[in-house]
Parts: sequence; structure tokens; C-alpha cells
Amino acid sequence: MPGEHRHSARTYLFVPGTHPDRFGKALASGADRIVLDLEDAVAPADKADARAIVMTWLQGVSPADRSRTVVRINDAGSPWFGADLAALADAAAAEVLLPKAESAAQIARVRAA
Repeated sequence: MPGEHRHSARTYLFVPGTHPDRFGKALASGADRIVLDLEDAVAPADKADARAIVMTWLQGVSPADRSRTVVRINDAGSPWFGADLAALADAAAAEVLLPKAESAAQIARVRAA
């Protein structure tokens, strides 16, 4: 239908990327999308571990579950942004959330990854 939105998600449940034991529970919660958070919910010392956990989980999850999953990466001004983008290239994430986006160039960089 004209004007119909294909993206019908209304509810989002954020889960820290350091807690893979909660990923399946979040999917079972009934939320339209789960957001595996690599940014605010993860301490700086745990960023690399969270990234590895999320990317490994994405590679092993069903396509249906992956389609309901969003990865919230670190903002473009952070020291973790480049590593997040590099990891996404292999993860087959369905959706990515870029926090604190300040330019179209930042969004283009995420899309290219």
C-alpha cells in the first residue's frame, strides 16, 4: 500500500552486549526488536569482549532471530567505532543503531561497513 511502512517495530528491548545469557530471553519477551548494546551498557574495559560476544552470537543465531536484532555500536567519535565497524562486516547484523550521529558521512561509513 502507498505510504505503508515496512519497518513495523514499536518495541525495543536493550540488552548489554556482555550478557549473552539474556539475548534469548530478550527475544522471547515479545519485544519487536532486541538491541544488543555495545555502547552505554558496556564499561570501556569490556568493549572488546562485548563486541566478540555479540558478533559470535549473531553468526550462530537463526535468520529469524537475527532479523529481530539490532546492534547498537559505539559512536563515531569513540575509540571503539572502527573496531565495531570492522566486526560488523562479518556479523551479518540485520540492523545497526549509530548513537549520537552528527553527519551524513558517519551514517554512510556505517552503511558501507
